[in-house]
Amino acid sequence: MQTEYIAPIEFEAFLDQQSGERGIASFIQQRPQILYWALCGRSGHCRFVFHEFPLGNSFVADFVVLNSYSGVWEVKFVEFEPVDVPIFTKADVPAKRLAGAVKQADDWADYFEKNKNEVRRDLVRWAKSKDILGYSDGDRPSNFSGHHLADPTTNLFDSHHIFIGRRANTSPEHHSRKGRLSQRHNVEVATYDRLLDLAKERYANPELWKIDGSLSLKKLLSTG
Repeated sequence: MQTEYIAPIEFEAFLDQQSGERGIASFIQQRPQILYWALCGRSGHCRFVFHEFPLGNSFVADFVVLNSYSGVWEVKFVEFEPVDVPIFTKADVPAKRLAGAVKQADDWADYFEKNKNEVRRDLVRWAKSKDILGYSDGDRPSNFSGHHLADPTTNLFDSHHIFIGRRANTSPEHHSRKGRLSQRHNVEVATYDRLLDLAKERYANPELWKIDGSLSLKKLLSTG
């Protein structure tokens, strides 16, 4: 039986070799647990991950993480930008890819606010047939409090997350600017080392996982 385990040293080498965002997006399709736990450290009652989730006919989120607890449903919209691009320019302003991603996150937030019932219906539909995480039953998504996702009275809270670049290429000043940018636009900007940190912590002890059933990262990607 295949497990979610991937050796952290393999994942780090994989990130170091990446150009663009297609490789890491393909990886997350096969191992969505890393993305889920990086964004939902406290876990939840009902948990899903969707790839290329549409927002009407105008937008598509690379990934959506749906997580519930105590009557609340978190809808986390995720944009992947290239692993190997700078986050800020030499003039200390957001680089083109980051600026475009922030604008896109703003558009997603506006769409969500204006079309929440439509998004809810799509989330219910996707939970039944398009979940790639495999933690929860999607037939009637609900949390331990008995609040069903399909119930229009339950609370949906959106958040927006951008993964871009690597920590080693980000100066302390850029980290501060990244934080201020996140506050102004209500969007979290993180490097892909956020995922690497999670892998190093969660998969530090391979003996806790059924390693015989896991795939090497190279083989995993070749079968995706």
